[in-house]
Amino acid sequence: MIPQSAISDLARKICGRILQAGDAAYDAVVKIDNGRVQRRPRIIIQPQNYGDVAETLKFAIAHQAVFTVKGGGHSAAGYCLNDNGIVLDMRPLNKITFDRKKGTLTAQMGVIWYDVYKYMVDTGTGLFPVGGGCPTVAPPGFMQGGGYSFVSRSYGMSIDNLEGMKVVTPDGKLRHVGHHSKTAEDKDLFWALRGGGGGNFGIVVEMEMRMQPPKTEKMLVGQIRYPLERAGEVLSYYNEWVEKIPDEMSCYGFCGHQPDAINKSANVKVLGLTPVFNGDWAKGMELIKGLTKFAPIYADLRNMTLPEWEFYNGTTTLVANRSAYIRSSMVPAGGMGLKTAKVFMDYMNDCPSPYTFAVWTLGGGAISEHASDETAFYHREAKFIPEVKSIWDADSPGDARANVEWAYDFFEDLNKASGATGAYVNYIDPLQTDWARMYYGSNYKRLLKIKKQIDPQNVFSFLQSIGSPFEPDGRRPLDLNPLNRTV
Repeated sequence: MIPQSAISDLARKICGRILQAGDAAYDAVVKIDNGRVQRRPRIIIQPQNYGDVAETLKFAIAHQAVFTVKGGGHSAAGYCLNDNGIVLDMRPLNKITFDRKKGTLTAQMGVIWYDVYKYMVDTGTGLFPVGGGCPTVAPPGFMQGGGYSFVSRSYGMSIDNLEGMKVVTPDGKLRHVGHHSKTAEDKDLFWALRGGGGGNFGIVVEMEMRMQPPKTEKMLVGQIRYPLERAGEVLSYYNEWVEKIPDEMSCYGFCGHQPDAINKSANVKVLGLTPVFNGDWAKGMELIKGLTKFAPIYADLRNMTLPEWEFYNGTTTLVANRSAYIRSSMVPAGGMGLKTAKVFMDYMNDCPSPYTFAVWTLGGGAISEHASDETAFYHREAKFIPEVKSIWDADSPGDARANVEWAYDFFEDLNKASGATGAYVNYIDPLQTDWARMYYGSNYKRLLKIKKQIDPQNVFSFLQSIGSPFEPDGRRPLDLNPLNRTV
């Protein structure tokens, strides 16, 4: 336990605020999107400058305290929080600037994607970031895990549009690393921070991101929903269609529930597709016309700018403080066919909660133009990136096992049917077996070497941090204890 006298000493050294249990703002900080995660840190630091960040890190090391960094609060497993340790809440660091000549935006890492999209709208340039599909997610964790965007097939992943970043490393130094870096260590660190997962190498406090122009002022965007029982024919067509579409076309997927068209109090099970075409409306409509031949029960197609679409659609996949368990996969081209459709139908028809859904991202295009070892993000060839959010009532903790085991089995069977080759670190899963290989592939060896160079004392350590010996065994009954701890 950190003594109160030491906390008082820290308060005199920093410009920011220190929150403790009982303070009015404390509970708001420890509340994240996943309501299953309930953590009570000893103190929360809200820094006002980068010196506060370095001082907080120094304090955590001196007191051998558990230390985590919280950005937007969407950590799938709650690794941004801890019990009885120190949480650095980045939200006060939210300054944004835009360099019109370079076309780059520099943001402190207390912002969320909504702030970035809104800022770029206000510039009037029409440019936008290659950012998250959920505007309440924060860039630091998102980008350190790779970062898929609705326009990634056009412009690459979020990390492919990263020019540089400032990071406080375990030695307390503020380093500026990026494409400009000259030393081998700085080059290695920049490589690792682009896909090596958040919370492993230091505290990223600032990023410079390249903004992109749309192909047309507005895009064709929307949602198409089909009865779940038609998943086989829809996905068989989709599986081949995505191999023929241009990079400007993206089309994500959804499998879950929506209100019945007539009886709003009842739900129907649906398979959905989400087209986003970075180009002319008429050409986009021509490209997706084959998706309409399966008699959808719902279609909502709009002509919007990308930021408008993010504001309109971005909150549809929130857990919204209910309890959740999240898993993911990396599926190769051709993996979204009949076998996979059957798994979706079988599991969604046996789903224990009406709140639960699965989604997937479409890869390929500019994403796969980069080699798997160009950055720490390994899974460049993945064509589909499925994610399941098993969600249940936060007031019913007794429902946890049924919902977790359902989701676990779902994606074990999905992996077999689709030929999955890995998992996405941004949907980090404490029950994921062989997690180092599944997240990082053959890049893990280099990540481990860089970790030992940058963080020899393993200051940045959590359950699935680089170098962690933790390994769940996946045997039945599942050991759910890893879901309830961060270290």
